[in-house]
Amino acid sequence: MAELALIIGNGFDVDLGLPSKYSDFAGSPEFHDLARRMNDMYFVEERDNSLVLQIQKASNESNWFDIEEEIHKYVVNHSSLDEKMVRMVRSEFDSLKRALTNYLKRVSKDLEHKADKQRLAYQLKYQLQFSPLSKIDIYFNYTTSELFLEMPTYHEIGKGLFTYVHGSLRYDDIVLGCDLQPGEQVNRQLSFMYKYNQLHQATHIARHLLEAREIIFFGHSVNEMDFCYFKEFFKTASASPTPTRHLTFITFDEESERAIKDNIRNQGISVSDLYSNLETLNFIHTKNYYANKENEVTKWNEIMTRLLTPVKRGVKVR
Repeated sequence: MAELALIIGNGFDVDLGLPSKYSDFAGSPEFHDLARRMNDMYFVEERDNSLVLQIQKASNESNWFDIEEEIHKYVVNHSSLDEKMVRMVRSEFDSLKRALTNYLKRVSKDLEHKADKQRLAYQLKYQLQFSPLSKIDIYFNYTTSELFLEMPTYHEIGKGLFTYVHGSLRYDDIVLGCDLQPGEQVNRQLSFMYKYNQLHQATHIARHLLEAREIIFFGHSVNEMDFCYFKEFFKTASASPTPTRHLTFITFDEESERAIKDNIRNQGISVSDLYSNLETLNFIHTKNYYANKENEVTKWNEIMTRLLTPVKRGVKVR
């Protein structure tokens, strides 16, 4: 049983200074080379049905975009393709995953030496070495776990565990794609792009979250594509008659806090009930912390005090 569950999203990498946003990838040589190949080799009809070229168009139209949302749009809007087109899209999808893997390997090379050790992402993982709580790291990113695996005490047997939900660069098995949304039918032609068809091992996320007394999301937006992993936790936490859990989101600013709350509410979970039925629910804004805003510094110090202070064992979480 893990008393602390740390859920790590791509915002964790960004906080460390890694250019790992999808928009960064879309501006990279790896992606530009891939898109150029697609454009040069395809006829007009093939270009109109190209997954990569659709993603390129979306990236050109907005400073912020999500490749997985574009994949979802593609799957929804292409429910009838001939066999040749399906083969073309599958080849593109495999090439897209390879290009993303190669890009992230390049920009994260020597991350240990590049990472700013004053950033909250680094400080949290470093300080948690000394926490008396047993812990589980749940990685939704692909990149930074290796930076911390060498910390001498963090993953001692029986003290720290970790799981890669969407694979990692270490094993060249990243999971990229989308999942079905409520009411959608399976697109069997393109089902290779559904995340569930790329998963090969159990992660027990619901159990880990429900057993933990401390749950920290760092850099994860609790977005629609990943909410299936958290649904049971939020349902239970919002209805618990005995508040015993501490839930903390570490995110960039007030706007990203609102986005997280909206994402939770859009999935049918009452945010007001979470405030009522959790011991604490806090948002720490990295932007304000780095600006030395007193409120953020106080919240950070409070959570670190709680995580590093020995606790009485045997507290049941319902």
